[in-house]
Amino acid sequence: MTLIPKIAVAQAAFKNGDLSYNQDKMEKMVKQCKKQHPDTRLIVFPELSATGYFLSPEVKDLAQHQDGSIFDHMRKIAEQYEMWMVYGYVEKDSEGQVYNSIQLIDPTGKLAGNYRKIHLTPLEKEVFTPGSDLVTVETELGTIGLMICWDLAFPELARSLALQGADLIAAPSAWEAPYDAPFIQFAAARAIDNTIYVAAGNQIGTSEGLTFFGKSAIFAPDGTTISIAGENEERIITASLHYDWREDIKNTFFTMLADRRPDLYK
Repeated sequence: MTLIPKIAVAQAAFKNGDLSYNQDKMEKMVKQCKKQHPDTRLIVFPELSATGYFLSPEVKDLAQHQDGSIFDHMRKIAEQYEMWMVYGYVEKDSEGQVYNSIQLIDPTGKLAGNYRKIHLTPLEKEVFTPGSDLVTVETELGTIGLMICWDLAFPELARSLALQGADLIAAPSAWEAPYDAPFIQFAAARAIDNTIYVAAGNQIGTSEGLTFFGKSAIFAPDGTTISIAGENEERIITASLHYDWREDIKNTFFTMLADRRPDLYK
């Protein structure tokens, strides 16, 4: 694969319940990204970026179907700037169940993937229904696997996405202080575990007693940090995905996927 796509992760603060502000913030950051990094093909926003991250019962009032007004607004941005886009929102299904979800939109404005967070934190379990489907999407940028925040702490999910062919995991997050070290360690581990790229975008700011520290990062398939944002700064970071190099290291030192022994694993 000779294609070397460029991706971005956007780190920012979002306002609880203010859809207009949050969507405007994301649109401005897409515009900024295209101006500063015109060859960027994918941008990843944090968890619940469209709604703000908060867990009081009122968050359910913001829940929308997959094709709701949030999607309608965001798809127009993706189409206008010809970008793949990942962002978080509160989803409801036809039965009224509410999920912590993310959507992947393609550059023509079509919904390419919708993922419902599988691993919920204890407080999230009081608000959201856990998802049950793994999501990978084949694109011209490579196969993208979708995760959200606390999912990064579970090696089984990342491994399953890798076995489904994921080249890149996009992991929008709202990870709070003082747990910045685990956030970085988990994301880097999922990259080196599976010899894949990981783009972990985190919020900044405060919400209902939580403080989000930022430190969004993009990790290489050998677990090294390609790019990382600072603490509590609004920032767009970028990285190029060198798939030929990835194949080289998979066939030399990082042969874990090829050398697995699932016949022995319990």
